[in-house]
Amino acid sequence: MRHRNPSVSMLALLMAWVSTAYAVDPGEAVGPVQVVDSNGQPLAIENYADHRGTAFLFMSGRCPVTDKVIGEVNTLYQRYRRRGVLFAGVCSNRVESSADLTAYARNSGMIFTIYRDPSGRVAGQLGATLTPVVFLVGSDGNLAYHGGLGQENGIETFENAIKGLIANEPAPASSAPDVGTPIDKPGKKVAKPNPYGKISFSSEMVFEQLPDAACVHCSTLAQAPNGDLLCLWYGGSFESADDQVLFLARKKPGRHRWQTPEVLLANQDQPPGNGVIFVDGLKRVWIVWGRMESRRPMIRGSGWDRCRLMYRVSTDNGQSWSRDQPMIGDDEAVKDERLWMVPRNGPIQLAGGRFVLPLEAILDGVDGGVFLLSDDEGNSWRRGGFTPGGSQPTLAQRNNGTLVALMRKGPRITSSESADGGQTWSDATHTELRNPDAGISMTTLNNGHWVLVFNNTAFYRTPLSIVRSTDEGTTWETPLNLESNPGEYSYPSIIQSADGQIQISYTFRRYTIKHVEMNEDWLIHTERPN
Repeated sequence: MRHRNPSVSMLALLMAWVSTAYAVDPGEAVGPVQVVDSNGQPLAIENYADHRGTAFLFMSGRCPVTDKVIGEVNTLYQRYRRRGVLFAGVCSNRVESSADLTAYARNSGMIFTIYRDPSGRVAGQLGATLTPVVFLVGSDGNLAYHGGLGQENGIETFENAIKGLIANEPAPASSAPDVGTPIDKPGKKVAKPNPYGKISFSSEMVFEQLPDAACVHCSTLAQAPNGDLLCLWYGGSFESADDQVLFLARKKPGRHRWQTPEVLLANQDQPPGNGVIFVDGLKRVWIVWGRMESRRPMIRGSGWDRCRLMYRVSTDNGQSWSRDQPMIGDDEAVKDERLWMVPRNGPIQLAGGRFVLPLEAILDGVDGGVFLLSDDEGNSWRRGGFTPGGSQPTLAQRNNGTLVALMRKGPRITSSESADGGQTWSDATHTELRNPDAGISMTTLNNGHWVLVFNNTAFYRTPLSIVRSTDEGTTWETPLNLESNPGEYSYPSIIQSADGQIQISYTFRRYTIKHVEMNEDWLIHTERPN
């Protein structure tokens, strides 16, 4: 009995397949194309008269050349589908399943279907030997063009053929399919990741109304060591009122609603103003606030130029607190400098372990930003550098160690840098980012990207926008609006929680505090291919 060598047979088949010229020449009838749909059912494609043109694209999810040009193919289809041109993918091998092809199409942003041709019947009918190659059929059912897509001018020539078909002009000369993968040898399976991400976004009011506060403002966020989100803000009858207090609300992990806010700190003689909440390297929760020491009664919105910086600490996730203390000693040196400070954004911990707390400050009558430094996990703090040219700094550190402070200032946000961990700062310069002289907040994500929330306008506190930088603040992407209706949406706070989600809080029309949670994909993928 004579036995055949399988490898020799396959080689002979491949040589015969590759050496075969196209089975259908331009101008000849194509006839029905019999494929298999995703349910494994036969489908005869012959509705050529329904379209200006029908393009059969032989492709494979295992073909690197197909993968290289698939973005251009998608763009081409978007351009001509509204002009009546249909694209239909054909995969003529036995190894790629419908599930494989569907996943490849979905993760490639394709908006046309890939049908199976496991027997190679369609490939033989048209004479296709490589992927990727295209056969363009006119509304009369005759072949208008065939050619490869993998070579340098493949996509351009294909598009010219489409234009000619629409204009009833002769098709260009076919380009030989000289670059690609043999149809019967698709190669190994390659997992194609989903480049379009998964959109996550939710928002809610932290509360609807507080009986003890008609006006609320200046929220700040932190995540306690046990996973609770903590939100701190001040509220009272009006800004700088005698009854102004600090409120704290808590949101448990996995819950969609915040617990009822509690009054955390009240002092009618010296009301608390702006506060920040953060967690240090020892898993202690800190609250730092400006104690307003102007003589009462105060004019609405005044008193910020005479605030003493105070703090308290919790070792049980914000359930109980230490006694209130000044952040830096109330000694004669401090008094002589006449230094008054107000917090707006929390500190960052530098690569070397130092904590740098940014503050709005008035030093000898000059408004600007000052930075408190701690090299012992907050057990002691000392004054770092002072920089005019902006206020209420928010911080990020570059990979080269440079510390960058963005500051509120109209009509554009200003920037100052420190190369020595906050001891000294460069002169402030204007950035491209607009600002109506209102609070801003920035955080560095785990992947190194910077995200900033700010009012993207020179005059009003709406819209409230969010913007990302992937090059450490050198350039910024197009801002997206969180709020754009009339009203005030201001003084944001932004952090990244342990689960990777971006957490934002901000003043909502002075009625309440709003909380927004999103993932980074929400900032990037504004439209899914469809």
